[in-house]
Amino acid sequence: MTLHYSGPKPLISAHGIKFDPNKEDKFIYFGFVVELIKALDHEYLEDKPYVATVTYSNQDTYNIFSLIQKYDPLLDQTISERNNTVQSEIEDEIKRAEENCLLCEEDRDVLIKNLELLRNYRIPRSINKTVYYSGITTLAKIIHDRKISYIKAPILRIHSHVFHSIQGVLRKLHPPMDSTIDIIEEGGHLHVRLQMNSF
Repeated sequence: MTLHYSGPKPLISAHGIKFDPNKEDKFIYFGFVVELIKALDHEYLEDKPYVATVTYSNQDTYNIFSLIQKYDPLLDQTISERNNTVQSEIEDEIKRAEENCLLCEEDRDVLIKNLELLRNYRIPRSINKTVYYSGITTLAKIIHDRKISYIKAPILRIHSHVFHSIQGVLRKLHPPMDSTIDIIEEGGHLHVRLQMNSF
């Protein structure tokens, strides 16, 4: 599987195409997710803190996919299902555009062309999202199984986003795991900390 950056979420209308900068492609988070998986999945001695330096090396997307797939053997099937769902959603959007009586013929044609134009943009973006959440689910399971009490990282948007995603998946575990995200100051530097309240 070849993963690649697609870009922010497209907003498609009969008047053009815009991109929402607040809805970034999940591809940009892969490096941190993979580094966290590698840093967290090992045996621990009780009450001993562990420190890992995240390097963000330019990892080959094949290696990223292979690592996440190792933890999620159904990933290929999930991607295939998601691909079919997105294709079906696009077809439904095109059909609704064709049947839209509120738009003039010219606007309908523009909307349909815009939907078709971005088909090959939206599909890889949805695959990236599927792979991302597979990695996040893997991290939540590692945190639960290894009884990790907290994870701390420099306060960057990427770190905060990934921690919030992990927190969302922790809430969906059975039983759910309660956690908090805090901004803390250490040695004159700000950090974001995901604290598990169940351990």
